[in-house]
Amino acid sequence: MLRLFRSNHPLVSILILLIISGLHLFTFLNPQLNAVEFANPLSHALLYLLSLSPLPLSVTENIFSILFVFTQSIYFNYILTKHKMNERGQFIPAFIYAILCCMFSDFLFLTPALVANLFLLIEIDFLFSVYKKERASSEIFDLGFFISVSSLIYFPSLAFLIFLLAGMLVLRPLRLSEWMILLVGALIPYFLTAVYYFWFDRLTEFSSIITFHKLMNEEFSFVNNAQVILITFVVGLALIWSFVKIQSNYFKTVVQIRNYFVVMMLFSFLGFLSAFMQSSIQPEHFIWLIIPVAMAISYSVQFLKKYWLAEILNLSLLLLIIYFQFQNQLNFFE
Repeated sequence: MLRLFRSNHPLVSILILLIISGLHLFTFLNPQLNAVEFANPLSHALLYLLSLSPLPLSVTENIFSILFVFTQSIYFNYILTKHKMNERGQFIPAFIYAILCCMFSDFLFLTPALVANLFLLIEIDFLFSVYKKERASSEIFDLGFFISVSSLIYFPSLAFLIFLLAGMLVLRPLRLSEWMILLVGALIPYFLTAVYYFWFDRLTEFSSIITFHKLMNEEFSFVNNAQVILITFVVGLALIWSFVKIQSNYFKTVVQIRNYFVVMMLFSFLGFLSAFMQSSIQPEHFIWLIIPVAMAISYSVQFLKKYWLAEILNLSLLLLIIYFQFQNQLNFFE
């Protein structure tokens, strides 16, 4: 199947949309409202806009979930092509990103964490763009601005502000003025939102979204789920293989690409700080990990000469996703 996406023809994107829609069929057969999760100011506004649709809210949410995954997949593909990590311009990165976004049932439904992933992709695109750029004040301001907007949709994504500061250290010389620009950009959305809430005498309501708590072991009970274990095992094999490929070709790549990988490693490690900025731990909170995992796998696939291993892992992942979505209907073990 991967061979179908080695093309850079725009029509291939339609096939990706069809695959995403097929993997989201589960959400239409098992509708689930996530209104409780839409607690932050902008996520609450998004939920209100969705409620204006003449369709049932669950259907509207499912349709927008498909559109968000598709948009992110294409944008992810664009980022890798723009920054020379997908030199052939093929659609394999978009396909890999789309499949990973559908690997758990919790990822399928529309949640603030899924919406925030689009802003994280914007952050990575802008951060890569400031590499060795002489003047990048506007881009750096946008970095701070968009990460705050993202956190107003899904508050834990504010943890990635630390990632942006660390990423700038890797990609640019240390300039305190640029750090100040980044922080000012991050403060403005919160200042404007606070003014809005203050105007309507609801400032305490705004402050209640800021949540820090100590993690509890029982919150990670979903890790013992068979679906999580088996699918994570397959993705883990693909990731290990990717690390081997990246390591073997690391010093053959240009310095720019090496720095990008260092930045994404920081993204992977520092992203776990977001676990301390949410009221409870759910599987969908870790959807941000799809970005570095998809980037590592996508970059490695282009070094393949024989696709049989990648095809086996891809087919295994697809079959596991479909099985766990419909295991109750299949009654496989009864």
